[in-house]
Amino acid sequence: MNYHFRKLKTTDIEKLWSLIELLKNEKVDMSFAEIQNKEKLLDFIDNPAELTYVAISKENPNQVLCLVKGKRELSKDKFHSVLLSAATHPNARGHGLVARLTNFALKEMKNEGVSIARIYVYSNNIASINAIKKLDFVHGGTILRHHRNRETDAYVDDLIFHKILD
Repeated sequence: MNYHFRKLKTTDIEKLWSLIELLKNEKVDMSFAEIQNKEKLLDFIDNPAELTYVAISKENPNQVLCLVKGKRELSKDKFHSVLLSAATHPNARGHGLVARLTNFALKEMKNEGVSIARIYVYSNNIASINAIKKLDFVHGGTILRHHRNRETDAYVDDLIFHKILD
């Protein structure tokens, strides 16, 4: 699988929307699946509060294979911190792509003044938990019984991880 990493561009909106639609069809429980229309994706471009990076397929340049976004407040007191979210195209999962893109994004974010990254992940998302641990994020806390899983009727915790970048 060949790809290249870069900051999200306006020309990526259609291909990123295709990935979002795939996530919606999978009924994944994540923030990207809640995006209502592709116009909302324009907020991710050239926005210092939304530091967004993509992995673009070299074989199919019209395909976003992976997305990593860091959201931060622009206030002086919170500018240093991002909340990360990531998504991977179903055909690109299991190849460590999200880890490589996350490392790339964290280096870029550090250059943008970010010194700590946080990730919230549901306790039943084992693949994401394993990826986060491989990236040397540290478990910092748990929100117990965050919500009830409709399919299993079991409670799901929200796990909080962080990584210091400096």
